[in-house]
Amino acid sequence: MTQRAQVTAPPAADAVHGIRPFSVLRTDLGPWRTRRRSWEDVGLHSRRGREHVSTYSTGSDPVSRKNATIGGGLSTFDPVLAELSYRWYCPDGGSILDPFAGGSVRGLVAANNGHPYTGIDLSPSQIDANEETAAAWRDRDLLAVEPRWILGDSADELPRLPGGTFDYVFTCPPYHSLERYSDHPADLSAMRWGQFEQVYREIITETVRCLAPNRFTTWVVGEVRGSTGTLRGLVPLTIAAHEAAGARLYNDSILLNTLGTVPMRLGAQWRASRKIGRHHQYVLTFVKGDPRKPTAALTT
Repeated sequence: MTQRAQVTAPPAADAVHGIRPFSVLRTDLGPWRTRRRSWEDVGLHSRRGREHVSTYSTGSDPVSRKNATIGGGLSTFDPVLAELSYRWYCPDGGSILDPFAGGSVRGLVAANNGHPYTGIDLSPSQIDANEETAAAWRDRDLLAVEPRWILGDSADELPRLPGGTFDYVFTCPPYHSLERYSDHPADLSAMRWGQFEQVYREIITETVRCLAPNRFTTWVVGEVRGSTGTLRGLVPLTIAAHEAAGARLYNDSILLNTLGTVPMRLGAQWRASRKIGRHHQYVLTFVKGDPRKPTAALTT
């Protein structure tokens, strides 16, 4: 947060708000929950604009928490994960590109911390809701810079952006059809897997092109199941697409969410299908260029 209207946080030593960059990120522990409440206290919930979203289970799997706090069947991005990722991987004042913007959380957290943010989303209602929320934050002096949302398809909009100009790419793509965002033909959540895979690769290639040399990019992804019940392989697809585009896998973390109602639903699911109760996502960070150079530009 900016010093003008900063969320109160405990002093940090070798961690950000008491949270260390381990390979398992525990959202259920005290430091994470305390920091999330600080964001919630200033009104960061970002459910606006998502009333049209439908959620689906894949086979007998529960709807994924998608690195998020679930309420009423819809996921909202965890602001603590956004804040930590910006602190860990983006230089002070560095620009951020988000090809799957969704709600306002990632943009507001970026702008509050002084990062110019460009997010792309297909939904006019979502963009309107994000801009209205940003205007309210501006009135409360909670924005250090102005976030920017572009209405459109990332497959079309990304090629229009200049190459090599963004300091960090941070996003959470659709987990195929796990949440259905719209019936728009360009919506990845409405595509068959083969088409999804092709367009997904193209978008990743474009984000790497837009990323400046010697910079990091982080994608938060989870696995989904196909019609036969087997896992699609969204995680290895994400890794392979980045590697093909010239960004090498550098860090991989597990984002461990609170269990919620997973234990209550697990018994019947396990007996019927031997499908585990999933309550984690993967935080995959890639580097374009020499990892020593972006590290040298970071202060945290």
